[in-house]
Amino acid sequence: MPRILIVATDVVATRMAGPGIRCFELARQLQQAGHQVTLTAGGRADFETPAMVLVPQPTPVQMDALARRQDAILVQGFALRAFPSLRTVNVPLIVDLYDPFPLSLLEQEKHRPDRERQAHSLEVQGILDEMLSCGDFFLCASERQRDLWIGALVAAGRVNPRTWSADDSLRHLIDVVPFGLPDVPPQASGKRPPGFPGGVSAGDLVVIWGGGIYNWFDPLTLIRAVSEIAPRQPRLKLVFMSTDHPNPGVPAQMWMPQRARQLAVDLGLEGRQVFFNQEWVPYQRRADWLMAADCGVSTHFNHAETRYSFRTRILDYLWAGLPIIATEGDVLADLVHARRLGWTVPAEEVDPLAQALEEMVTGEAERQSTSDRVRATAAEMTWGRAAQPLLRFCGELQLAADSPRDRLRRTGPPSATRLRVQRPERLVRAGLASVQQQGLAATSRRVRDWWRRRRMP
Repeated sequence: MPRILIVATDVVATRMAGPGIRCFELARQLQQAGHQVTLTAGGRADFETPAMVLVPQPTPVQMDALARRQDAILVQGFALRAFPSLRTVNVPLIVDLYDPFPLSLLEQEKHRPDRERQAHSLEVQGILDEMLSCGDFFLCASERQRDLWIGALVAAGRVNPRTWSADDSLRHLIDVVPFGLPDVPPQASGKRPPGFPGGVSAGDLVVIWGGGIYNWFDPLTLIRAVSEIAPRQPRLKLVFMSTDHPNPGVPAQMWMPQRARQLAVDLGLEGRQVFFNQEWVPYQRRADWLMAADCGVSTHFNHAETRYSFRTRILDYLWAGLPIIATEGDVLADLVHARRLGWTVPAEEVDPLAQALEEMVTGEAERQSTSDRVRATAAEMTWGRAAQPLLRFCGELQLAADSPRDRLRRTGPPSATRLRVQRPERLVRAGLASVQQQGLAATSRRVRDWWRRRRMP
């Protein structure tokens, strides 16, 4: 049986967000197809995975040894920067590009000083260049994303005579593997989920915000819309399912949760019609929260990140059969509009959003018919269907036609970690120059990356 290594750089545990969930679910699909799967996690692991090997927080040396026992490796995010030796292993490298992270990070970092933003952008571009140059097969989440990434692959020289001759559809180079849903719909337990706001009563109509509050989302317009209809619709309750994040590095970079909470306080809504759950809801318990709601909501700003995003929280709404209110602009909002799965509204406009909320509250028959259409759509979007292109590739593993990593590959047992020595005075001069030109924060990141590269086996 082929041996597949999946390298998750985010948390894979009871409490995990989109990147970890995706790695975990793709690992399960591969295991069910007969592959021997090893999944590494960027943080501690607190649950058992009897069908696969789960390795939490491997060191670069451990990762190097692990990688050289595999028949293929799947990476996402900053995995190649954290573990540079993965670029040199003589097996197919699958690169998951479902998250257009260069765009979301531009939005995340836009409040920083310009000098830091420029340095960070160059670092992100370098990481992306590595991924595009090293991959043998690429995954993305939608056909729209595929257009974006084909453009990037063209610019990187990966669409060339060899890859074109191998397959002029380019499906052997990059294909669509969206987020998926469990095969079995969730079942309501009939009990209030632990941590669910006590201010929500049995007769209330709950609009749930699934997942975190990130800087590229727009909870502010949503809270203002709730405020507008609150006097007429006191039964409407908005619940933010999670505020903290399972990856401890994320909350420090997000200023939107505090802004949302402060706005709810200023409008007199917090604890009355708007509620914030501080803890991240465990993955296996999210169904209880979803089934306690009447509608799911996703609102965001109108920028390029929106166009190429794949709002995974909307999939949970589909899974739970919830009517959906979503801002226009992304592919899942297009699906909501095309299949009449709820309401789509313009970005940052309070009145249309308030109207959609009011129609949801007052239209009981429409909520039920919409919910039926949502469930029918969800049945088409399971993980088993979503993972088919990945399963096909892993069933007939091969390197890319243009052998992108020939000059980097090496075989044989892992070598001991070594540190390439440079003259100390030269390093000091380079560090001082970097602080003057790019600032202390950017220099610290460069030092961290320098250290990691020089610990590369």
